[in-house]
Amino acid sequence: MIIKIKVLNFSRENNRFYYYNERKTMFKEYISYTESNNQWLLRDQYAYLTPYLQQIKTPIDHTLINVKREDRFKILAEFEVSNSGEVCRFILKVYKYPSFFQQLRQLLKRTKAFREFRMTYLAGFNSVPVEVPVAFGEQKSLFIKESYLIIRKIEHSVTLNDYFRNNDCYAERRSVLREFGKLARTIHDSGVKQDDFSLNNFLMSEHDGHIKIILIDFERVSIQPESLQEKQSILYLAKLNRTKGLFCNTDRLRFLMSYTNGDYAYGKKLAKQIESMTILLQKKDSKKFVRQCVCKNRKFGVFSDTKFQGWHRKAYSQETIKTLLAATDRMDNAGMQIDQYQITRYAKMPPFHNAMDLWKHANALFALRINLPVPVGMFKRISPGRARDEFFIFQLPDNWESIDRYLTSNKNPDIVMRTIKVFIEEISPFGAVSQNLKAQDIILQTDKHHRQKCFLKDCSLFFVNKKTFQQNKSFNTKVFEQVLMGYDNQLQ
Repeated sequence: MIIKIKVLNFSRENNRFYYYNERKTMFKEYISYTESNNQWLLRDQYAYLTPYLQQIKTPIDHTLINVKREDRFKILAEFEVSNSGEVCRFILKVYKYPSFFQQLRQLLKRTKAFREFRMTYLAGFNSVPVEVPVAFGEQKSLFIKESYLIIRKIEHSVTLNDYFRNNDCYAERRSVLREFGKLARTIHDSGVKQDDFSLNNFLMSEHDGHIKIILIDFERVSIQPESLQEKQSILYLAKLNRTKGLFCNTDRLRFLMSYTNGDYAYGKKLAKQIESMTILLQKKDSKKFVRQCVCKNRKFGVFSDTKFQGWHRKAYSQETIKTLLAATDRMDNAGMQIDQYQITRYAKMPPFHNAMDLWKHANALFALRINLPVPVGMFKRISPGRARDEFFIFQLPDNWESIDRYLTSNKNPDIVMRTIKVFIEEISPFGAVSQNLKAQDIILQTDKHHRQKCFLKDCSLFFVNKKTFQQNKSFNTKVFEQVLMGYDNQLQ
């Protein structure tokens, strides 16, 4: 069977691509296979998967498939098969088109599975380290109802996000950062535009002491004929720079030195441009989170039972939330803390007219990466015969203590001023703290490396404004100095 596909062909000369149509296409190592109303392109070395393709078509109805995540439009699953006594594991993506309008659109453009398949193939063809898909398929009748992508699962691999979050060996981290910087430059020189350029979309594995990092998840990838312009590269590096808490400035500079092939002056210039773009992206994220936190989506959901209803962050299970809300019956007006969770009762306070305003404000600050407790949810009591109180649940950072307690045992405020100065630098591009800030509202987190971070315990004590960085920095510095000086006077 001959398949007509419009494809990209590359010429290494001048690092440019050339578009053309071929009947047999550039996917010459793939075989075409049709079963029932499904059409497949299957890599010839994985032809042993052919008997399983019919079962893959209905993943939620068959024991072969282990569904990891599912929503209305997409299924992410894993399965394994035995071939010549060896167990081979694969990742399956199923893209669904439930509405007639979506099915109609597929007549005019390629399916998501095919676009991801083609972009991965082309990136690999242009020397970007990737895991090329094993197979691609489409379920067709009059319209395309589903499309499929099968990718080999790389054993003993982790995302870069998990690696940097859990690895404490500085020598290894430096080595991985250098390799990552080289890879990022290769990706940009190859014209690959990854809209979701984040640590979660890079997979790292180690074999015989050699580190290998590959780019994954080509769902939101496009490829342009030439290398990315500097402005484009800065945008994607800024998306990467939004990752907070995993890297110090030295790590970032080390990455950029590898990215620029050792050009220190250019690396410093890039660092400033990336930081400016990062602030713009964070402000954009903040506006998006304000809308998302009151809608059902991948990040947020509705909580409802016989006693409470409200909005919550989906990263926290409803069982956990029910347990925490059950404790509100014995809570006083000051709130309460259970393990790492802080529960507070909403009380009207300017400029927040209602609990919903405060919930939006908390999530806007979370998107800005301001060091604050994570907003878990906002809930209203609906039990008959009970006051219609509204409650907030926040998750506090690990291993924290308030500055007033810290200063009780460490009399000199200068000890924590360096940590506070870093915090002021981080928050001043976005706004200012309240003049009513007190020592007990500031908390310090000490990580396992004995490094400190400063947090505000209450999201209502920070306000976004449009003042300049220097104006906010001057104001914030003055407020923090007054807090520390006042507490120091109390100790004396």
